[in-house]
Amino acid sequence: MTFVEGFLSTIDEPRVRTAIPEMTDSETPVWMGSPCFFSMAGHYVLAMAVLGIHLLFFWASEGGEIVEGEGLVSAIGALKWALDVTGVLGFVVVLFSVAKINHYLNFSTSSRWITAWLILNGTIPLLVVLADISGKVLATYTDGFIDVPEWLQTYYLALGVFSSGSMVVLTVLYQRAFRYAITDRRIHIRKQFLYFDTSAHGISFSNIENLKVDPSIIGRLLGFGNLHVVTASGIGLREDEIGVGAGLVADVDSMLPDRRRGLVRSAFGWVSAQRQRTTVDQNPEDCIYGVRDPLLLYRLINELIDAR
Repeated sequence: MTFVEGFLSTIDEPRVRTAIPEMTDSETPVWMGSPCFFSMAGHYVLAMAVLGIHLLFFWASEGGEIVEGEGLVSAIGALKWALDVTGVLGFVVVLFSVAKINHYLNFSTSSRWITAWLILNGTIPLLVVLADISGKVLATYTDGFIDVPEWLQTYYLALGVFSSGSMVVLTVLYQRAFRYAITDRRIHIRKQFLYFDTSAHGISFSNIENLKVDPSIIGRLLGFGNLHVVTASGIGLREDEIGVGAGLVADVDSMLPDRRRGLVRSAFGWVSAQRQRTTVDQNPEDCIYGVRDPLLLYRLINELIDAR
């Protein structure tokens, strides 16, 4: 039995054709898979870190007295006191800092949606506090003004559990939204996320110029990784630019005189700055992302290309 025949002997063709309806009748499915659970480990770690920040401020808001003692005990007491004193403002600073660092490092969790989620976590308590203060001020001048509830310590816990829990659930659904298939003619990549975000495309073997296996450190330990398919048209490659806010800076910059453009870049540059690099695309929509045994798939595709 040849290497390719080993895959053909285990494939469930009707199941593959149901999962990838775009596959033509002239194609013979050889393999089908999807991202493994651990491929989204970065998202789960970030969600737990954000939950930890919420729990930390919830713990500190119960009372910030400095604990008497030495060494670690004194340091913990000082930390609790500092978090309690800074309160919502400290919480906002911490979450915004995490959002900026995560975005700048340009990891798999540095997408616009994750950055927006982190900023939203920090913004909600700030908006509640500002609304509470504004309501109290207006209530002194206006009768019948609706009183906005003040930010309570339990809200840290409720927001952390809801927000991080939602992120974990959405990450699981996102991981399960992708299906990859390899036939004797092409590679199929299909996405169906929450029933409305659907896409599909096939990459013909004749258009493939290069293959690259890119397992992370965790992937090497657990046996999964990404298989990047680079074509002549540039599919599979990504050149990282300045970042999420670059478009906003450019638009504002173009409307100002030359002497003021430097001020705009200085004011907005820290928001949009991101580590720059040219690399293969890490998007699950553009590569075979987080699959088990990517080196075997690398060989399988080369075998199928050679057999044409």
